[in-house]
Amino acid sequence: MTYRWIATALSAILPGAGQMLNHHWMKGTAFLIGTLIASGMLRRRSVLSSGFTDASMLHLLLLALLLVLTVWSAADAFRSTPRTTSH
Repeated sequence: MTYRWIATALSAILPGAGQMLNHHWMKGTAFLIGTLIASGMLRRRSVLSSGFTDASMLHLLLLALLLVLTVWSAADAFRSTPRTTSH
């Protein structure tokens, strides 16, 4: 497995981790904070609401946001990792 795929896999598991592995600290922190905020909002909404309500639409939007952040982070980690590295 190449270094590029390791960074991509890390970002797919935890958005921002692949960027941090590549020493792109600000980008990695932004992905991580965005993911934590969306996850926290999703968790809070899950605790506060029950049944099928208007909150269900918010749940779907938050899940979509988490999916977008994860895919974006993984793709960015892949693109921003040099093909050959000295790490």
